[in-house]
Amino acid sequence: MKKTRVAILFLLLTLFAACLPAAAELPAQITLPCEGEDRVHTFIEYVNFGKKHRGRYQCTHCGYKLIPYSPYEDHSGGTETPTCTTGKTCALCGAKYGILDHAWGEWSSAGNGTHIRNCKNCYKVDTASCTGGTATCTTKAVCEACGGEYGEKDPNNHALVHPDAKAPTCTEPGWDAYDLCVRCGYTTRKELPAQHDFVYHQAKSPTCKEIGFASVACWRCGYFKNLVLPALNHDLKQHAAKAPTCTEKGWDAYETCSRCDYTTYAELPAQHDLRHHAAKAPTCTGIGWDAYDTCSRCDYTTTYVELPALNHALEQHAAKAPTCTEIGWDAYETCSRCDYTTRKELPALNHALEQHAAKAPTCTEIGWDAYETCSRCDYTTYAELPILGHDYQAVTVDPTCEADGYTIFTCSRCKDSYTADPTDQLGHQFGAWSPNGTGSQSADCLRQGCAHTGSTDCRKFTFRTAEGETLTFCPVCGQAENAAQLEKIEAATAWANSGSLSAEDVTARTNGEYLSVAFETAGSLTQPTGRVRLALPAGLLEGKTLVRIAPDGTQTEMPFETERGTIILTLDFANSELPVMLFRLVPQTAAL
Repeated sequence: MKKTRVAILFLLLTLFAACLPAAAELPAQITLPCEGEDRVHTFIEYVNFGKKHRGRYQCTHCGYKLIPYSPYEDHSGGTETPTCTTGKTCALCGAKYGILDHAWGEWSSAGNGTHIRNCKNCYKVDTASCTGGTATCTTKAVCEACGGEYGEKDPNNHALVHPDAKAPTCTEPGWDAYDLCVRCGYTTRKELPAQHDFVYHQAKSPTCKEIGFASVACWRCGYFKNLVLPALNHDLKQHAAKAPTCTEKGWDAYETCSRCDYTTYAELPAQHDLRHHAAKAPTCTGIGWDAYDTCSRCDYTTTYVELPALNHALEQHAAKAPTCTEIGWDAYETCSRCDYTTRKELPALNHALEQHAAKAPTCTEIGWDAYETCSRCDYTTYAELPILGHDYQAVTVDPTCEADGYTIFTCSRCKDSYTADPTDQLGHQFGAWSPNGTGSQSADCLRQGCAHTGSTDCRKFTFRTAEGETLTFCPVCGQAENAAQLEKIEAATAWANSGSLSAEDVTARTNGEYLSVAFETAGSLTQPTGRVRLALPAGLLEGKTLVRIAPDGTQTEMPFETERGTIILTLDFANSELPVMLFRLVPQTAAL
């Protein structure tokens, strides 16, 4: 009855609230139905309902308390300043209201599939996962909020074309219709193997243990083949296990064949589940028994035989006087079979100590800490401190271009010293050689701190370059007669392929028409004796052919390899009397 009354009251309150406008303030009394009649309800307190508050009223007839949907009013009062996350406190119901909420700026990508934005009022940072956009098989999705790429490429979003199927034949494979992505090469193509369309002729059927025979022929191409049909294997049936008991046999689970006499049946004999009990020897004060067995399932047991106690087998021991470090004892008895004893211990006497001063060790003599000795025995706490040895500190003098290097070792304690580890002078490391205009050449030393400038005479070579024309040049400094200066190619490298290469300082020079290759150390040419591999920048021969010029004018095209932005030549000095080779760079459209 009460539930029905409450339901009717709630319905009437809802209809009543729909007809009332929002009140500016809550009245002290309102009239509401109660037990079929309109009754006066008195205001008790304010109750928070989100952005409004309502009043709690009590019926003056039955005392029932309720919160009607209307009347209600907005929150008011409070002295706080609203922020993005906090508001004022309503003076009537105590609710927080007037929270400003965040004024968010634009989203920007933060990487790793997220983006961030800042509140313009409080600078709070909001983080969210990127969403929207569609990933393809070759591109990531683009976030609709921040415009950044995120996530992974979608291996299933392909731009597909659909090639037609091709049927297989007896000797050529085919395929069904399939999909192919024009962006990434993805394909669903599955090859259908070439195969014959056989007709079978069976000669002998197989059994569980024996093979059979048949012949096959392809009706399309006439292919014929004899086949061996494998044995059928057994048609197995399962049989449950039966555990043996102390007096009845059993078996494990086993299989039999419905076609033949095959079986895996294995009988398990009847036997006791024995638990062994180890023998226990009698002691001086306790009984013992021989080993015996019992069955865990039944009352079976072997014969248990008790062995009586032995009593002590006594031995006599002489007395021992105590020393500084060892205890002593009076004469006593022990049992040879057990730990029975009448021994009583006499405590050690401790040492009668004498003190000795310490002595510190040196670089060449031992020392010791302060120690004690005993006047009654050879006890001592003496501990020898080993010779310290010299604590040599090394100071290294580095070699220079013209002076040797060495290391001076000095002891930090006694100042003993010696010199060791000599190193040879480095010699000058010259940069590129330049002509002096007087038949000589010079180069500065590249080592830091060295201001030496080397000078040597040019060694010039003359090659016949055409009928009645020659080229005379120095391969070290690049000075040429009747031709432009040959400039050094800094990126040139070389290594010996066979024979010997006395210096790895390759000097390759070019003026755009000629290329010279030689090897020098400190301005002097060295003579290779075998095959040398030379690497040059690939741009050197762009649109040109390389032709070797012999001293007598003979010209032959020079082959080369291209590898990772370089061209590689193989130069053969095995039968050469000259330490230099000259080449011509010929445009590919020009004749030799």
